[in-house]
Amino acid sequence: MAIVPAAVLRDMQEVGRDLYQLALVTSHGGNLSIRDGASMWITGTNTMLGRLQARHISLVQPGGGVEGPPPSSDTILHSTVYALTGAGAVLHAHPRHAIALSFDTDRFVPGDFEGRLHLEDVPVVAPGPRQVEEVALALQSRLVVLLRGHGAYARGQTLWEALHWLTALEESAHIAVIRGGLV
Repeated sequence: MAIVPAAVLRDMQEVGRDLYQLALVTSHGGNLSIRDGASMWITGTNTMLGRLQARHISLVQPGGGVEGPPPSSDTILHSTVYALTGAGAVLHAHPRHAIALSFDTDRFVPGDFEGRLHLEDVPVVAPGPRQVEEVALALQSRLVVLLRGHGAYARGQTLWEALHWLTALEESAHIAVIRGGLV
């Protein structure tokens, strides 16, 4: 089993805990990865992000070799994002307000100042056989993407940056939902 570097473990634990405490993932939902040269550290399948330990993190090599637990089912998506972008980290969560808005649009445009400033707009990708490619392609020009009815993927140079974009998305979506109820 690969020894997870202390900084990788700390960032994954802290970001995972934040995602869980902010109710952006269920007890066993979501996944995190950090690029490490041509390899990546990624959370294992069915991992509790709010209670991550080193034994829950896999090292995935460029040729597909794996050390540690079975990696997330989103491993191919994370690898594709790394191949197509300059990202240093990728996270996937289930922000409920953003998911609710994803059913009825192909692009979410935040109405609030912060959302417009940081995100501009957020593509919504339909689930299906091309979703990995479409999410990764969208993340070339956007910081966060929604997979209709499922969740969001965010990229950053660090997990903290990706968390920033994902929480900005959920805040903007929450504001949009509240505004929709006031109209």
